[in-house]
Amino acid sequence: MNDKYDHTGPDLIYVVENIPGPAEDNEEYEELLNNYNSQLSYKCECTGSCLNESCLCIYNSRGKNYTFSDINNLKSYKIIDYKKSDKSIFECNDLCSCIRYCGNKLVPEGPLEGLFVKPCDVKEKGIGLFTKHHINKGSYICEYAGEIITKSQALKRHQINVNNMKMNFIFCLNEHSNGKVTQTFVDPSSFGNIGRYINHSCEPNCFILPVRVNTPLPKLAIFSLTEIPVEHEITIDYGSKTYNGPNTNDNEVKIEYGRKLCLCNSNNCKGSLPYDLY
Repeated sequence: MNDKYDHTGPDLIYVVENIPGPAEDNEEYEELLNNYNSQLSYKCECTGSCLNESCLCIYNSRGKNYTFSDINNLKSYKIIDYKKSDKSIFECNDLCSCIRYCGNKLVPEGPLEGLFVKPCDVKEKGIGLFTKHHINKGSYICEYAGEIITKSQALKRHQINVNNMKMNFIFCLNEHSNGKVTQTFVDPSSFGNIGRYINHSCEPNCFILPVRVNTPLPKLAIFSLTEIPVEHEITIDYGSKTYNGPNTNDNEVKIEYGRKLCLCNSNNCKGSLPYDLY
């Protein structure tokens, strides 16, 4: 993976993609580790490019994932069908016979160039992720990478963060399929990539989609939802469209329910950060 970014803080370790969290003596962790070390068994037999559903990976994605003006220029790749809430992307993997620039390989190539971290205009937000270049709508930004942890570990860490009044970086991905919900927990608090610096906005310019490449565990891939001008901040929505707890601007009630004041300053700001139970 071509990732030239790094952390400035000495207490952080940069990882270019997800790593398994600390060992636990339970079935939940055993399943996580097995999935992490597993290789997806399917592969496409394409001899060159992968441009239609004759490619097994594109077929598994229920249609093409990307469009592009130049198949050899990953910057020209744009995601298709990003509005589908159930969209899941399967990219060509290490077992596939297709070429590197097949049209269905993007996320493992690494994050977009020109991203940088700096203090936000709103001081209370801390630092955020910004772009040196104009970003087109539908472009791949980066992965939200860190430790993949179990739900029990996520709950434990979340409570520690609450007790110590620390920022919570844990992201819970809920995937709905055949009446079941599969959850993937990624925590970039100590081990993470450039994606950990992305702040919340109630009107985000980016969104997250699960992308599977080699293993059953999805990568949390961030794509641009709109055109993003030079020097603008990269943002996502941290939560779902519904919240647990009251929707109120009263700070005392927010604290009681684990809610924090939202500082995105968007026109449709909800007043407080998303608060969803795992």
